[in-house]
Amino acid sequence: MTEHVIERAVEGVLEFRLNRPEKFNALSPAMLHSLAEAVERFAQDSTLRVMLISANGAYFSSGVEVTAEITPPDNGSTLDNRRWFLDTYHRLFDELEYIEKPIVVAHQGDCLGGALELSLSCDFRLAARNAHYRLPEIDFGTLPGSGGVSRLTRIAGPHWARWLVMAGESVTAEEAVTMGFVHRVFDDVVFEREVQAFCRKLASQPREMLAAAKLSIELAQDLDRAQGRQIERLANSMLLSGAEHKAKLQGFLDRQAEKRRQRRNGGEALP
Repeated sequence: MTEHVIERAVEGVLEFRLNRPEKFNALSPAMLHSLAEAVERFAQDSTLRVMLISANGAYFSSGVEVTAEITPPDNGSTLDNRRWFLDTYHRLFDELEYIEKPIVVAHQGDCLGGALELSLSCDFRLAARNAHYRLPEIDFGTLPGSGGVSRLTRIAGPHWARWLVMAGESVTAEEAVTMGFVHRVFDDVVFEREVQAFCRKLASQPREMLAAAKLSIELAQDLDRAQGRQIERLANSMLLSGAEHKAKLQGFLDRQAEKRRQRRNGGEALP
């Protein structure tokens, strides 16, 4: 693992923190390689329920390091190198998107270029009020290269995709919520606390339910309504026979019974 990332696991949450503030947390190949390794560990470790991607410093990330040397193992032509580079990060971002466990990303300050593409691959995007977003590839005469165009269009629609990709405009956290690619904005002073609380809450949810929900939502985007509802029914039929559902249901029934007992003893009417 590179020194430019920090990884820790607490209460079922694996936090992967960018730690290169002197370079605006620009994503080097080594950092992205460490992220790929962390995602693999997250996928395989049953004690880890949620992954959080965050950053130290005033910026989330200025994006993939522009000066990073693109050197695949076979050291082919420049065009081959670039294709290898893009394919490598396409696979990483696809893994973030399709892994069955939820991934949360938390932004403060600027989230630019490849960092925004990475974020669009995650399930939940939380922002401090000072966050800003931009896809600056237009400044270099290129497009976002790791799925950013398709994911942004899918999440925010072609209207706002044109605004960021073609016009290269910067948007605030509040605007990003309106556009649909950020879920919640928190005041800067409570941002870290709120993000951690959200991750703990998510980690407390039934694992099988989260996996089924993520898959159902993903598939529903490419299926017609009847097929989407069929996927829901199939997923729910499996969940209803599972141990986690039975435990949750029994816990609810026990709490309701206890409330009724207390009300009877206190002479209060039942709701």
